[in-house]
Amino acid sequence: MSDPLFPGAVGASIAPDWPANEPAKTPLPGSPRAIALPEASPQTQFPQQQPLWQRRITELPPELLAIIFDHLEFDDIRQVNATCLAFREVVKEYNYIQELSYFARLPRCFREQFQQQVFGQKKSRCFHPFATPASRNNRGISFRDRIIKNLPQMSAILCLETLERMERCPAYRLVPQRKVTLPLSEARCQELHPDPVYDVCFSPSGRHLLFYGRCLNGSRILARDDQGQWAEEHLNWSDNSGSRVITRASFSACTNHLLTRSAEGNINTWLPAHRCWNDASMVTLPDQTVEFSLSGKYMVTYGRYNHVITWRMGENNKWLKMKIRGLPTGVFADDVRFSPSEQHLMLRWSAPQGEGGQMAMLSLDGPETWSVQPLNLLSKGIVAFSHFSQVADQLLMGISELPVKCGRVSIYSPEPSGKWEETIIFPYLYPLRFSPAGKYVFSECSTSGRHALLWRRPEKLSDWSLDHCRFPQLDEASRARLDSAIMLKHDSRVDTVLFNPSDSHLLVCCRPDTVHIWGKNQAGEWSIQTTTRECAPTTTPCFSLSGIHALTCNSSMVGILGRNGQQHWSLKGVIKQDGILQAYFNPLSEYEVVVLSQTKNGDVTNISLQVWEIRDAGTPD
Repeated sequence: MSDPLFPGAVGASIAPDWPANEPAKTPLPGSPRAIALPEASPQTQFPQQQPLWQRRITELPPELLAIIFDHLEFDDIRQVNATCLAFREVVKEYNYIQELSYFARLPRCFREQFQQQVFGQKKSRCFHPFATPASRNNRGISFRDRIIKNLPQMSAILCLETLERMERCPAYRLVPQRKVTLPLSEARCQELHPDPVYDVCFSPSGRHLLFYGRCLNGSRILARDDQGQWAEEHLNWSDNSGSRVITRASFSACTNHLLTRSAEGNINTWLPAHRCWNDASMVTLPDQTVEFSLSGKYMVTYGRYNHVITWRMGENNKWLKMKIRGLPTGVFADDVRFSPSEQHLMLRWSAPQGEGGQMAMLSLDGPETWSVQPLNLLSKGIVAFSHFSQVADQLLMGISELPVKCGRVSIYSPEPSGKWEETIIFPYLYPLRFSPAGKYVFSECSTSGRHALLWRRPEKLSDWSLDHCRFPQLDEASRARLDSAIMLKHDSRVDTVLFNPSDSHLLVCCRPDTVHIWGKNQAGEWSIQTTTRECAPTTTPCFSLSGIHALTCNSSMVGILGRNGQQHWSLKGVIKQDGILQAYFNPLSEYEVVVLSQTKNGDVTNISLQVWEIRDAGTPD
C-alpha cells in the first residue's frame, strides 16, 4: 500500500547520479533559452509568501518538488530542458504556476532535499493496490499524456496512471486496516465550545493522521510505514499534566511539524522522532481561540476577553509575537481567518452599542509586522457571511444593511498598491460561496428550494462589477445578474451542493434520500450523469483529490461512488457497520478511507477511527 501519487510505473531516479556541480546544458532545438538558477539557501529557497500557483518551481515545498521531479522523464540529464518546457506549457495554460521557470541545473540544496524526500517515498510504491510495476525506460504513457489537465492541485496532476486503472475497475472491496479507539467524555460534550467534538487531521503527505477532539479522553497519531502499513506513534509530552485532550491541531505544510492546542491552553510544537513525536516547545495561552495558518508558519490567538495576538514560528521552533500596526484599542475578535497565501488575515469584531460589525484586513508588512486596513462595511452594515477563495486572495462577503432590509454581496481583493477594494457582484443580499477551483460562485438556495444556482466568474473581476447598482428593483443590470444563473433543477428540495476540486462535477443531495452527480459535456453544458438512492447521506459528503470518487455516508453505511468514464458514475464500494459518524478520504491517498464510528460499552461511549483500503474486487489479497 502506498500513495497513488507515486504509481508503480516510474522512471529512473537521477538524484544519486548528479555530479555536485553539474554544468549547464544546451537547450534542445526549438526550446527557449535555459535559465541557470542561482544557488538558494535553505532559508530562502521555498518562500511561503505566494500561493502555490504563483511560485517558481524551485520555490515549491520540497515534498512537492520531489513528487514533480520524480515523475519527470529524466532518464537522460540532457532532456532536462525539453521536459521542463513540456511541463511549463501545461501548467501555464491551466494557470498552475504562472512564473514557472525551466532550467539547466538545480541548486545543490534542492538536490540534497530531493534525495532525502524521494528515496523513502519510492520504497512504498510496489505496495499500492492499483499500481503496475514497469521497467526503468519502458513507460507506456508519455509525460505529456500523463497530465491531468483540469485539476488545480499540483500533486494530483501526477497520478493519472493509477486513476485510470481505478476508473476502469467496476467494483471495489474495502479491506479494514488500522483501528484505534478513544472514550468519549459526555460531560465535556455538554459545554458550548467552538472546537470540534472529534476530528481527524491529516499531514500534507497523507502519511500521518491525528485523531483528536475536545470531547475525547486523549488522542492518537498514526503513521504509514514504507510497507504501507499503519502503526501508532506516541506523543512524548514534556509537562506533567494528567490531561492529554487536544482541541486544535494542524500539520505544518512547510516543515515537518505538528502543532496542537490542549484543553489547558497549551500550544505545543511537535517534531518527529523514531516512532514518536517529541514536544519541542510550548506556550500557554488559556481561554483563547487558536487558528493556525495552512503552512504552520503563523498562528493567531484571540478570545472574548483576550486581545488579538499574531505569532510566527521562529528558527528554534518557538512561537514569537508579531506587531500589529493600526489596530484600534479594545478589539476582541469574533472571527479570524488566514488568506490562501497567508499574506493577509481577516479580522471581524462586533461594534459597540449594537451598531453592526466591523472588519479589517491585516497584511504582512515585513517579517515581524502586520499592518491593518479597515474594510468599508457602511456605518451599520452587518456581515451575514464571509468566505475566502481557496485559490486566490479574494474574500466573498454578504453584508446586510440596517435598518433597510437590503444589502449586497461583494468580492474584496487586493490592488497592486496593497489596498483592498470592494467589487459589488450582487446589489442585494444573496447566500453565495466560491467553488474550490474558483471558476464559479454558487448557491444552494433558490425561490423553490429545488434548484442549485451557479454563476461562472469572468477572468477579470472588473467585468462583473455592479458597483453602480444600489436599488435592484429598479436596475436592469441587477435583474440580469440573477437571470444569468445556470439553474440545475431537481424534483425535491436541495440540501447540499458540493463541487469536486476541479469544478468539473457537482454532487447534489436532495431530500429525503437522493444523490445526483452533475457533469459537463464537451460543449460545457451541465447535465445529470448519475442519480442514486443506494447511500443517502446524513453527513457532509466529500470528493477525493482527483475528483473521480465521491464519498457519502449515513449511520449504517459508507458508499464510494466512482466514475466510469467521463459520463457515468456508480456505487463501486460499500462499508457497512453501525454507529457511523463521519467518513473522509485521505486527502492524498485515493485508495484510503477513514471512518469514525460510535459504540457503547456499558455506560462508556467509545469513538473509533478505522482506516480502510480500497482494492480491486477482482483481485486476491
